[in-house]
Amino acid sequence: MTDLDIGPFAMPQVAGIELATASTPLRRAAGRLQAVLPPGWRVEIVDAPGARGIHSAPGSGRQPVLRVVMPDQ
Repeated sequence: MTDLDIGPFAMPQVAGIELATASTPLRRAAGRLQAVLPPGWRVEIVDAPGARGIHSAPGSGRQPVLRVVMPDQ
């Protein structure tokens, strides 16, 4: 019988964890922006409601964008 070795690398892909933590150009840009913001400010990656870009999937009508959130003062 063939011995199948399924390492721990398979679970993140199945669970979708790898997709959530994958390094993408937008996530890298968010990290660079977060590094230069004043304390308390944060960067979020969100879907822009109703935004249709040339790179969005057909029928999706949404595209991820960066949102900078100021602290409440």
